[in-house]
Parts: sequence; C-alpha cells; structure tokens
Amino acid sequence: MYPALRSRDDILKMLDELSEQRQKVFAACENLTLAKQNDPVYAGTWSVLRNMLHLAWAEAYMLAWIKRRPSALPESEFPPEPPAELGAIKTALDEAHAAVIAFLKGNPESVLQERCLYGRAKTEQTVGGVLFHLIEHEIHHRGFVLHKLGKLQKGS
Repeated sequence: MYPALRSRDDILKMLDELSEQRQKVFAACENLTLAKQNDPVYAGTWSVLRNMLHLAWAEAYMLAWIKRRPSALPESEFPPEPPAELGAIKTALDEAHAAVIAFLKGNPESVLQERCLYGRAKTEQTVGGVLFHLIEHEIHHRGFVLHKLGKLQKGS
C-alpha cells in the first residue's frame, strides 16, 4: 500500500512543483532536434520524449482509477497514449494535470481517505495513496529525464 497523503494543500503544492519542473523539461526539449528528443541515450531505455509521453498517460490513468473508486478500472477504459510529438504530449500532460487539480479542488479533503483499487493487480489503496504514487512516479521518471537531457545538451 502506498503511503496515504491526507492534506489536499500539501498535494496541491507538490503538483505545482511538478508543473514547474515539467515546464523546464519542455523548454529544454524544444531546444533539441526531434532525433535527440527520441534518442534513448542508453540502449534499451526510454527517450526523454517517451518518458514524458508515459507521464502524460500515467497521470490520466491514475485519475481514471480514482474516479472509478471503489471499483476497478476496466482495461477498456484505460486512457489512450497521446501522439508521440512534443506539443501533443505537453497538451496531454497539462490536461491530465488540470484534471487531477480539479478533482482535488472539487471534492472534500476526506476523499483522500476513500478506498480505491489501483493497477493491474487491483491492489487496495486510498485516493491519497494513488496520488502519492502519481507524485513519486513522476519524480522517479524526472531523474532519468534530467540526466538524459544533460547528456543530450552536452552533445549539441
């Protein structure tokens, strides 16, 4: 079980920080050629663009599980991946992020303690736990993205 975040204000602050960091990543990506955006840097790993595409999809995916609570999200309702193009990924990430923020602001703080199934294994979590996972998931990918951006920018 993921740790259950219980403070809407804390989650909103963390989401704001994620948004600030995303803007920096997208600004750096805009200075790279398409070939570099798609360069995995290390064979067998995801490119910066693929990582950002995954984050856009994953944020929508996690919110879909939350909205389906307490039931499981059928695979037929999994969100589609956005097109693998920088502008489309940025838009999808902005829209998914805005939807999470709207969900948080549109519900009482007690929603964070509600039961929520999550993931292919359909493990029992809380809404706050899934949101914790959303935040830690992005931080995890950000480490790869920032490292790869540094390598790609040096090679420019």
